[in-house]
Amino acid sequence: MYAVEKKYEIEMKLKKEMMNMQELKAAANRSMSIANDVCNVLGACEQRLQQLEKAVLPLYGDTARLQHIHQNMDRTVKSLEHVINYYMVSRELADLIQNGPHTSTTEALNIYLEALDKLAEAQNYFNKNNPQSVELENINQLYNTGVLKLEASFEELLSRNTRPLSPTTLMDMIALEEDSSVDSISVSGSNSTTVTSVETMRAAAAWLSAAGRPPSGPLLAIRAPAAKNSLVAFKDYLRSRSMAASPLMRSKNLLNRADSTSRRTSKIQKVLEKRAINIMMKASQTLEQSTGLAIGPRRSINDAYMEECSETLDEREVEAAGTLAAAVCRIARREQRHALGLVPLPRLSALLAALLKDCLGILATEVERACSRSRKAASRCSSSAAACWALLARLQKLQPDLQRALHPAPPAPYTALLQNCQHHCIRSLEEWVEGVRNDGASGAVDGTVHQLPVAALAYCQALAAHLQVIGPALNAEPAYARAASQITGVQDRNALMLSIYFRKVLAQLNLSLRNKGEQYPDALKAIFLLNNTLYLLQGLQRSGLLDMLALSEPDCEAGYRRMINDYKNTYLQSWNKLLSHITLDEPLPAKLRDKDRQLLKDKFSSFNREWDETTRAQRGYSVPDVELRESLKRDNKAALLPPYTAFHQAHAHLPFSKNPDKYVKYTPMQISTQLDGYFDEAA
Repeated sequence: MYAVEKKYEIEMKLKKEMMNMQELKAAANRSMSIANDVCNVLGACEQRLQQLEKAVLPLYGDTARLQHIHQNMDRTVKSLEHVINYYMVSRELADLIQNGPHTSTTEALNIYLEALDKLAEAQNYFNKNNPQSVELENINQLYNTGVLKLEASFEELLSRNTRPLSPTTLMDMIALEEDSSVDSISVSGSNSTTVTSVETMRAAAAWLSAAGRPPSGPLLAIRAPAAKNSLVAFKDYLRSRSMAASPLMRSKNLLNRADSTSRRTSKIQKVLEKRAINIMMKASQTLEQSTGLAIGPRRSINDAYMEECSETLDEREVEAAGTLAAAVCRIARREQRHALGLVPLPRLSALLAALLKDCLGILATEVERACSRSRKAASRCSSSAAACWALLARLQKLQPDLQRALHPAPPAPYTALLQNCQHHCIRSLEEWVEGVRNDGASGAVDGTVHQLPVAALAYCQALAAHLQVIGPALNAEPAYARAASQITGVQDRNALMLSIYFRKVLAQLNLSLRNKGEQYPDALKAIFLLNNTLYLLQGLQRSGLLDMLALSEPDCEAGYRRMINDYKNTYLQSWNKLLSHITLDEPLPAKLRDKDRQLLKDKFSSFNREWDETTRAQRGYSVPDVELRESLKRDNKAALLPPYTAFHQAHAHLPFSKNPDKYVKYTPMQISTQLDGYFDEAA
């Protein structure tokens, strides 16, 4: 039963599959028929398309040829228009070029520059394609005219906006350190270039530079005299201000106001001068007694006044030269800012060097003049000789500013000026020492402090203020370098160099003082050397120079103290002559003989005479230092009173004369009292 059912099922499936195959065959026949129909249609379409292609392809070729012809015609028209413009440019731009550029605004100038560009383009066209064209001559003539008018307008605009700086403006520029502040002053403070004018000039200069005609010549011709005039006016301003402030000029102004009664007033003036001298003498005595400070030798008021005026003028001359150098740097930086954008950068440094040539020449002359005055001051041993080092320090400080202004070109004239100034400074050091050696001023009659130690201390103090400048300069000198190489253990090379020079100055000063002391008698010579040596030692201690001097001369303080003790002993030895009058070779007998009485008379008389002369002389000696004065008084008492007291007590009561008061004039108390009065009258 199961097999029958299975067979039936298989037969049914077979029958169904047979029916499906018949349907598939029928569908395949239909599909084949449709495909044949489609192929027939496509074949017909292909034939028709081939026929259409044969008809259209020639038309496409004709169209492409027509388009190419049209493009060629367009290019030809444009080229003709371009060429026609070259032929018409001279006629179109003639009026504009002949009228010249309008420099009121940058936009108006750009119109003129565009016209010149068109002419330049036409020039290039005709030079390349038709050099023999008559139109080229017209264009060349018009172009050259336009360039000349542009250069003239640039020069006019530059001249209109170029004014010399006023001295007060330059002084303000020197006082200010910030560049922005300087810019504001240089624009508004001196009626200089406005922003519109700057833009206009830069546009014109850029075009001229691109055309191969940079405006270096006009800039040099216009800006250089303005810079020079600014510096000359500033120099005259400094000089007038310096002269007006000098004591000598004030006195001259007062003298110029004298009327016809000058003869009558001259007597009054002499009386007033005499009274003034007396007042000054008393004031100096009071000052020295109260402070122990010496105010120098007794010079006339006129000499002191003239020396003060000379020193003031020297210092003001040097200060003016330094200020002038600062003005040159400010002018250089101002000109650099002004020239930026007006000339190509490769030409800028050469232009600035040429523009500042006259200014640097003026500065070199003033520096030479100031250094010459300092050297003259050094030859006369004036403390103002150190002012040249202040000038050198300021020039070195200003050098980077000038280098930035002239970059990348090196400031060769300024470098030469610096080297020349340093040479003068080095020479001034040696001339100061030579001036000490050749100083012919004699000492004061009272043996007070000479003017040389006073000047030497002031000079050394002034030099110490410029240690960082003097040290390297001396280090470059072979003699000082050799001397420094023999000293070890010193860290500060600059201080060592200056210490070596101080040692040289003080050694020559000590020698000169000893030579000047030869004009005095023995006692006053010792007082003179004692006063000056103590003054030097105290001055070195007060100023702190002694520590610097110890770098090259470690035992300098001990040496000065030994000298002071030696001079004290020398002074005390001057009493030996007086003591010899109260010294007996052998004791007198109890009963005086005639020759014994005569011997005592001679001893007392000689002592009295010598004592009177010595007292008159030494009352006029000057010992300004209070401590030294009192020390000498104590030493005098220790040297004189014991032997005189012993002599007086032993022989004053003896009957060697009927009139003993004639010979025994002074008691030990009177001698002590008179010794207390020594050095007071001239102190």
